[in-house]
Amino acid sequence: ILNLIDSQGHAEFSSDVASALRVSDGALIVVDCISGMALETETGLRQALGERIKPVLAINKLDQGFLELQLEWEMFYNSFSRQIEMMNNVIDTYRDDAMGDMQVDPAQGSVAFTAGSHGWGFTLPQFARFYGRKFKIPEEKMCDRLWGDYFFIPSDKVWKRVADPQFRAFNLFILDPIGKVFSAVMNDQTEKLQKMLLALGFKMKKSDLECEGKELLTRTMRTWLPLDKALLDMLTKKLPSPVQAQKYRAELLYSGPVDDSDACFRGIRDCCPEAPLILYVSKMVKAADKGHFVAFGR
Repeated sequence: ILNLIDSQGHAEFSSDVASALRVSDGALIVVDCISGMALETETGLRQALGERIKPVLAINKLDQGFLELQLEWEMFYNSFSRQIEMMNNVIDTYRDDAMGDMQVDPAQGSVAFTAGSHGWGFTLPQFARFYGRKFKIPEEKMCDRLWGDYFFIPSDKVWKRVADPQFRAFNLFILDPIGKVFSAVMNDQTEKLQKMLLALGFKMKKSDLECEGKELLTRTMRTWLPLDKALLDMLTKKLPSPVQAQKYRAELLYSGPVDDSDACFRGIRDCCPEAPLILYVSKMVKAADKGHFVAFGR
């Protein structure tokens, strides 16, 4: 079970972010694929790292890049790389041995590429599983090849570390198929679209295929690359469980003695159901009946 707390990015809500972090074990940082990380988002990231909250990254609004800006694939890749580098630079300033490596890396599955308003998105492990079977390459190695300076020359069927950007594996195996689906849908090339869907290994409902334009595009992408599946896979595999997180967060959460002599500290650190009950109230929410509030906390 995942409990998601959506916190406002505006500076006026920084106190809400701080309260939410106290009852969280991980943070999903969402940035614009074109304009990058907003100042308020960076502030929230720094707050999270200060609270020993492990982050993962979602690079959002891919639909705008494909539909409105129509960027070249290498421009997409360079923009993504800059966003990841900027986030990792911030993470580096909060290096904490207790938490281990917190760097985000697409090849490790800790970065998702999303179009939130259209409901689709993906991580590299999803494509690595598909192409790994095709090339008979283990998923982990395929993930490494789908990011960074790995190039595949289709005419020679060979991998290289230096080549023309058009042969970059990320561009060739991920962005290009997505771009072709966008092109087929927006140009009403239904027959071509159906052939591509078959090659990609999925089918659509007949009622969905009867749609047109952006509605057909949205349904196609949601069927092929559902956003919920991509995010759930990343969050469950890359963010710590409460039991894991409290091992290094307990000393920040508890104001009493942080040693084994204190039953409350032990209870928080070990997530022990037999320990004394302690509640951290994150927010007071107005109840339906006037004059009463509901305490939201952990």
